[in-house]
Amino acid sequence: MAERYDLVVVGAGPGGSSAAYHSAKAGLNTLLIDRQEFPRDKTCGDGLMPHAASEVALMGLADWLDEPHHGKFTGFSIYTRTAYLRQGVPPTLHGPTGYVVKRQETDARLLERATSAGAHLRAGVRATDLVRSASGRVAGIEATKAGESLRFETPIVVVADGVGGFAGKGMKAHQNAVARRQYFRDVAGPDKRDLHVFITEDMNSHGAGYGWVFYLGDGRANVGAGVSTASLARTGRNLKDFYDRFLEEPQLAAWLENATPEGPPTSWSLKMGMWGAKRYGQGLMAVGDAGSMIHPVSGEGVGYALESGRLAASWVHEAHVRHDFSASVLSGYERQLKHRRAREHLSGYALVNLVPNMVLLDPIFKACEKDPEARRTLLEVFTGDSPVYSLLKHPTTLAKALRDGVTERLNRA
Repeated sequence: MAERYDLVVVGAGPGGSSAAYHSAKAGLNTLLIDRQEFPRDKTCGDGLMPHAASEVALMGLADWLDEPHHGKFTGFSIYTRTAYLRQGVPPTLHGPTGYVVKRQETDARLLERATSAGAHLRAGVRATDLVRSASGRVAGIEATKAGESLRFETPIVVVADGVGGFAGKGMKAHQNAVARRQYFRDVAGPDKRDLHVFITEDMNSHGAGYGWVFYLGDGRANVGAGVSTASLARTGRNLKDFYDRFLEEPQLAAWLENATPEGPPTSWSLKMGMWGAKRYGQGLMAVGDAGSMIHPVSGEGVGYALESGRLAASWVHEAHVRHDFSASVLSGYERQLKHRRAREHLSGYALVNLVPNMVLLDPIFKACEKDPEARRTLLEVFTGDSPVYSLLKHPTTLAKALRDGVTERLNRA
């Protein structure tokens, strides 16, 4: 006999655990499944922006974030071909501090919170298909575990399996970026309470990308690089080549001179920008990476996954109260997401896709070096706290950047 639940969540990453936690807290009989066993690693930059830390705190883990082996950051250091910008975390409602925590630990703790709230976990279970009634309504899911066929009945499903294949047809967008990271111990470098971001010419002359060094609190650092798939296509190069060349950048090479790698580098793909995905349907919502909730400039996704999971949970509860699981009702989830995040995501998506290469923006970084207000706005764009067009509030700085950019191109011609 099939087990019956008020909600089935497919995928136990941050978005899935958030949806399960908030649904279970609201009294819904919630099942959370994942094809892997936990704890498991997830390739990631490990940075938790302040808005992500706020969502983690809402799940009762504020004290856990402050454990000493976690990295804390209060600022950013950005390095480009011609500029160096250092700026504190922009002041927002979420506070002045972000964190660097290994995803293996983050995901395990979020999952623990979901189960302690009452969600039922079935690990090692792979969702294979939606079950629909004769009228086409969602009635549950089919799954497998160790070759055994399973079936779970539910009127509503939250999809949180990232780039996985469940319910992907007509819902998920194609990946448009790839990234690679590796852990090192004893990485030199200043200001370990900063996130260090490198916008190199190599990664940006034919598209968009950046490298990073994010320090944990235990002597290790997450070192990585990410580029758009357009960069791969235009150059004919692969991600490994971009990453290896990043490690050879003179400044980074000096930082790594006496560092020790811990394990091999690992890679992942992602869809940056919330456009192109469908996040709701009859009896169905998608959260986190499955719903393309990854910032198109920074590539940060954990905070948006947690937020979208929490919002989806509120609409699961609303649908049960109404006894109505129609797309019309669940479209409220999409409207809420767009109201909160569309400006930042759309403007960032437009920037990355309409500018032929990010090297063209280097004069803006240079001009912002000496303008504290413009520098802060630029960081707010990166963190997702402001849309790209907020830079228009600084016309003098933008005009200087335009003049300098034209002059440089003429000198190069």
